[in-house]
Amino acid sequence: VTTALRNEGLESSNLVLGIDFTKSNEWTGSISFNNRSLHAIGNTPNPYEKAISIIGKTLAPFDDDNLIPCFGFGDGPTSYAPVIEVAIDIVEKSHGQFHVLVIVADGQVTTNATSEDGELSPQEARTIKAIADASSYPLSIILVGVGDGPWDDMKKFDDKIPTREFDNFQFVNFTDIMSKNSSPSEKEAAFALAALMEIPFQYKAAIELGLLGQATGRSNKIVPRPPPAPYSRLVPPTHVLSNMPTPMDDERNQMACAICLTNRKDLAFGCGHMTCTDCGFRLSSCPICRQRITSRLK
Repeated sequence: VTTALRNEGLESSNLVLGIDFTKSNEWTGSISFNNRSLHAIGNTPNPYEKAISIIGKTLAPFDDDNLIPCFGFGDGPTSYAPVIEVAIDIVEKSHGQFHVLVIVADGQVTTNATSEDGELSPQEARTIKAIADASSYPLSIILVGVGDGPWDDMKKFDDKIPTREFDNFQFVNFTDIMSKNSSPSEKEAAFALAALMEIPFQYKAAIELGLLGQATGRSNKIVPRPPPAPYSRLVPPTHVLSNMPTPMDDERNQMACAICLTNRKDLAFGCGHMTCTDCGFRLSSCPICRQRITSRLK
């Protein structure tokens, strides 16, 4: 695949990674990852490790500085806009070098479940705007879906995006490709090809549009939060105990929807588990026990 990219004219490319740390990673590996968290670390690489490794090895020969900015996101409801906006800022600071943003995620952008006229949710609207804005920069965006899905909305997401300078976004279903009945090396090559096959055309489009080597001055100048502090088993000093969660905090967390982490649980399934209404009507199976949803009670 690397040779094919070079033969198609790709000269250099810088990789940016966005990794999904939302809570749903705990249960969206129920079918595809033996009921383990998609971020579980062990003897077998998890889907995130596999996808990043395959794409990283393929694009490494094109990366001039061998430095890969990596960002995690874990807020809810799900939106890809923040990580796209950060990538735009990186391209701007590089004075228009070509970049590839790879977002590896276990869930699609939160939709407007209660709308009947196709009205976009705030998360969809912001993500779509970010993708459209990114087409003014030499930036290719690849969304890699890991876990059980569903991915129906993301397969059609391209159709919701308005006119862009060039087609800069594509979705690839990692789970679907890696579940094919073929050898591991064949599946890895198929995934790399599916994920990266549009890059030469996007690179050429960026050249023809005069986007390379340009700084627009229009980026958002985003400053990402610092990485989390290293894990430690040390007991916190007594003067910070006042900041520890209270019983009221615990109760509030228990009542929050486990999918979006913002709305209050107000919809029960036949199995007895609950989510908020917005999330619950988008699901076909319970995110906790994976039973098929046959009834909903609000």
